[in-house]
Amino acid sequence: IILKYMLYRFVAGNNINKVLSKSKIFLNKKTIPIINYISENNNNNNNNFIEYKKLINNVNNNYIIALKLSSLNFQQTDINKICNLCQKKNIKLIIDAENDKNIEEYRKITNSLLMKYNKNDLNIIKTYQMYRKDSILELYDDLKTSNHNNNFFSAKLVRGAYWYEDRNTSNLYINKEETDINYNLGILKCFESNYNNHIIASHNHNSIKLARKLGVKNNKFIIANLLGMNEKYMEKINDNKAVYIPYGPYFEMIPYLLRRLYENYDQIKYFN
Repeated sequence: IILKYMLYRFVAGNNINKVLSKSKIFLNKKTIPIINYISENNNNNNNNFIEYKKLINNVNNNYIIALKLSSLNFQQTDINKICNLCQKKNIKLIIDAENDKNIEEYRKITNSLLMKYNKNDLNIIKTYQMYRKDSILELYDDLKTSNHNNNFFSAKLVRGAYWYEDRNTSNLYINKEETDINYNLGILKCFESNYNNHIIASHNHNSIKLARKLGVKNNKFIIANLLGMNEKYMEKINDNKAVYIPYGPYFEMIPYLLRRLYENYDQIKYFN
């Protein structure tokens, strides 16, 4: 029952027309749509690649697209083609997080994309999972590298998407308070940087308040929520904001929906 509820509340639909229709509602509210194709079946990576191309052809630079590298089976040729298409249309591309098993592959590919595509403009946005013990050092190093190379840079900060899968790896903070402290330290690092438009992808009101207090009005931060979550709170915010809008084949959504269920159970259980 809960998964069925989530399907209709937290997903825009199963095709491009449905997600574009939902996105226009948010564009009219001056909220940036971040379109997230959520097929995680990397056995269909060629079909996923075709879907990303179709999506890019149907949007403009008022949108941001989120790309999951594992959905393309980490095929660098396809990944670069997607990046090139986005760059030509001036569409920013978020590289979404991966689980611990794929973290090194994620970092290797994403860091190379930052170097290649952020030389003349901000095209690639990297995701940092702040429940990881190494995340703040990774963020610091990437900021330093981008400064050194005079590249553009923007971070997307999340708490983390793979807690139940990766909690026994010893790479995650076990205590929620430690994650919260690390997340807010990430906000401070981004604020102190020379770069703007870092994405604060969080439903934690304390983190959102910190980011708004520090730098939403001077374009340091964009506050982002998942479709269907924290919406009443977000409606009260008139600063820079975005919404993650997922769509995709219904039968391939289960891994995504289960992660949302685990991450946001306190919100979902009340259906508010």
